[in-house]
Amino acid sequence: MSNRLDVLIFGATGYTGQYVIEEMARKGRQFGLKWGIAGRTVEKLKQVLQQASDVTGIDSLTSVVDTVTANITNQQSLVNMCARTKVLINCVGPYRHYGEPVVQACLEARTHYVDISGEPQFLETMQLRYDSQAAEREVIVVGSCGFDSLVADLGVETIRQECERNNLDIALIESFLTLKYGTITGGLIHYATWESAVYGFSHANELKRLRRQLFPQKLPYSKAKIHRNIVFQTMIQGQSIWAVPFPGSDRSVVQRTQYFTYTKLNQKPVRFQPYLQLPSLFPVVKLVFFGLIFSVLAKFKFGIQLLLKFPSLFSSGLVTKEGPTRQDCEHAKFKMTFLTHTENNQKLIHEFVGPDPGYLGTSKMLISCAVMLIKESERLPAKGGVLTPGAAFGRTTIMDFLEKEGLTFTKK
Repeated sequence: MSNRLDVLIFGATGYTGQYVIEEMARKGRQFGLKWGIAGRTVEKLKQVLQQASDVTGIDSLTSVVDTVTANITNQQSLVNMCARTKVLINCVGPYRHYGEPVVQACLEARTHYVDISGEPQFLETMQLRYDSQAAEREVIVVGSCGFDSLVADLGVETIRQECERNNLDIALIESFLTLKYGTITGGLIHYATWESAVYGFSHANELKRLRRQLFPQKLPYSKAKIHRNIVFQTMIQGQSIWAVPFPGSDRSVVQRTQYFTYTKLNQKPVRFQPYLQLPSLFPVVKLVFFGLIFSVLAKFKFGIQLLLKFPSLFSSGLVTKEGPTRQDCEHAKFKMTFLTHTENNQKLIHEFVGPDPGYLGTSKMLISCAVMLIKESERLPAKGGVLTPGAAFGRTTIMDFLEKEGLTFTKK
């Protein structure tokens, strides 16, 4: 394995892949990593490397970075690709369609795997099908290493460790996500992200069956609960806010982390509920309106076709085929506020703040996970397995790494 690259990025010519390459170029130079990119044609791979050189100011990427040809429809090409590297970064989605062959190839080649999937069905299916094999072959497989759902997962794990040090028992952790953007010129969400969401929601009924197999043991959560309406108003740090349940993969991923820490590490599980925070009632009404349309259409084949054909219409202009411009991304930022309720009725507040969550921030998070696999493998809880970010990297220095990249976690 000593002759392998440290990191290889598959799906490098995609929208998100471009940002991941740029971040890898910076970190590759900083840490002296050998890295490469993979896709269907060398010509396109060279083009994205040249663009990365132009953006980062790092010369000669086209001549010093390895290029590997691989096609998602050719399994042997995927195995050959994975055999070239220690860690594979998979940016090819939707993962429910294209992710599993890459995981299989990594297992065959004994290559660690990370991705940015926010698709609970894919993530949970991979754990159910391949956790034992990954453990046996000493391969680490970690999905959801981007904004979905590293921020929530590592946030909860960091709070859990802090409370453990201070002898505080956690009753419940709630998160409230706010997103801020400048003048929007190209939408907020790329079509590929929308496509994954459409297919994920349309197959949500698969999750009950999956979870009965994945979580055979009931977790001893705290009996303390807080009743919230689907739409509610509350106060956080003296500010009145509106909130609705966050529809992403955060709760699913955190739940898997809690199951791991309880069943493998004998630690008390933490109940978690994520919300999307909105500034007033009007955006709440707008979100609920479009959310209802989305949820109805996603249940039917014709409805799915409509959602995929007219993404801008059914997202109120948030989704475009081109995705946000670089300027849109550079002016975006997120804040996730964690409200921790303890068993002795204390309330703790922490904030996770960072740049554009969808692409700039996600690229930094994804590369940080790959670096941890290369630099701090001895800090991981196992030599192999299908893990969450919190389970895999909760005891590494990843939070310090992210802080240097402008993603800060602080207690208020």
